[in-house]
Amino acid sequence: MSRVAITADLDAVVEFDSVTMRMPRRRRRKGAGRRQRLRRIAGEVRREELEVLRNVSFSVQPGESVAIIGPKGPGRQALLRLAAGTLRPDEGQVRRGRRIVPMIEVARALQRFYTVRQNIFIVGGLLGMTPEHIDEALPGIAEQAGVSKMLGRYMNAAPPTVRQKLAWSIAMSVDADAYAIDQTLVVGEKGFRQQCWTHVDKLRENGATFLLSSDSPKQFQRFCDRALYIADGRLEADTTVPEALAAMRAARKVARDGDGAAEGTP
Repeated sequence: MSRVAITADLDAVVEFDSVTMRMPRRRRRKGAGRRQRLRRIAGEVRREELEVLRNVSFSVQPGESVAIIGPKGPGRQALLRLAAGTLRPDEGQVRRGRRIVPMIEVARALQRFYTVRQNIFIVGGLLGMTPEHIDEALPGIAEQAGVSKMLGRYMNAAPPTVRQKLAWSIAMSVDADAYAIDQTLVVGEKGFRQQCWTHVDKLRENGATFLLSSDSPKQFQRFCDRALYIADGRLEADTTVPEALAAMRAARKVARDGDGAAEGTP
């Protein structure tokens, strides 16, 4: 995270300029694995690619909370990773005027056979925290995540909910004023989720910027004041959350009706 380029004279938190991102299309392998690899090396077979983002342009200003809305797929997460600087576009340019913390699958970075304390240093370091900063923040992280009494235990003994809470607490301890969040704006049981809401609401009141992708429309409606509707890799609308959700529901209905008509065709 410390090596992500920041454009000092950029007023926006992040700016996408005609960004295209391609990823390998997931398909069932045809033929034996070794034979297929040799054919690709020989140039007889090319790996198919999918444009998960296509010629996308927008900017996010300081203090905005922006929902990334669209069908399930790699496009939403790719956009967040591009914004944070953990991916680079195949075409176009992404510029950042602020440091953006990528809260994307953070819990997966926790290592099972390291202690809870060691994992705080590992994940904190991955998110750009210095060892001195982690040392200072560690008691607060442990208390917030409820792991103060298990800092010396191995991570594999921790249940999934504890891992989620720990990952969230580490990420929220990073000294930053912008966040790219996938699915983890609030985590854990009801009491901890309320702590999450209190914390992120305070950050927002203090001017923090959020880009949020989630499968829960309630989070968008509760937290976001703007929405980017992504469909088939394209930015179809830069609008309000209700309008973007309505557009997604309409697209789903059209797809269902189209599938039904195709099945009924003699």
